[in-house]
Amino acid sequence: MRFLLIALLLANLVLFMSVSGEGTPPAPPPPPVAADKIVLVKSLADGEPVPVGQPAPPPLSTSPAETATACLEWGPVADALLDSARAALSRVPEIGAYQEIRRQGPPRSWLVSIDGFDSRTAAVNRSNELRRQGISDISVLEPPESGSTFALSLGVYSAEQGAQSRIAALNEKKISGTKVTPRGSVTSVFFVASNATPALEQHLRELLPRFVGSSVQSIACPPPQTN
Repeated sequence: MRFLLIALLLANLVLFMSVSGEGTPPAPPPPPVAADKIVLVKSLADGEPVPVGQPAPPPLSTSPAETATACLEWGPVADALLDSARAALSRVPEIGAYQEIRRQGPPRSWLVSIDGFDSRTAAVNRSNELRRQGISDISVLEPPESGSTFALSLGVYSAEQGAQSRIAALNEKKISGTKVTPRGSVTSVFFVASNATPALEQHLRELLPRFVGSSVQSIACPPPQTN
């Protein structure tokens, strides 16, 4: 009798569990994986631990660029006075480091010429022809003053406008082959000191009467010169 009662209880328990399982809705399937959205960040070697999230890189600096340091520029000084200028700077207190910067000045004159004669005889013959055409102020230029060949000078002018007027007059007389060439460009030297203090500026201004045409001004420091 006891055995029959235990069997009946077990049968009821199995029936109850069967009925409960049928009433529970099945779990939803996992969402589909979009293969085109997968990005491989890093391939891990065997045994390598999965990395944790890395901190974001610091933001780029947005501070404005530093303003160029001010320097003092003294010049121009002609080549002929360069040694005197260097000696004067060596006696200036607290001059500090400075650069010598060369700049090409404007031409001192303009030459009107006809070039390309292989010999002096050819140049002289051409000058005689021009004189018969009423052209004056002609002289023969020999190498190297005239370049690699002989040339004829048809005038030297202190202003380019005067040289161009001479060319126009020669063109009216059908004289071809003329040209204008700048001559005697002057190279000037400027001294740029990085120790731009009021005391140094005063010392540099004291040099101005000895170097006519020079001046002192504050400028942005140029980049260092490379050898």
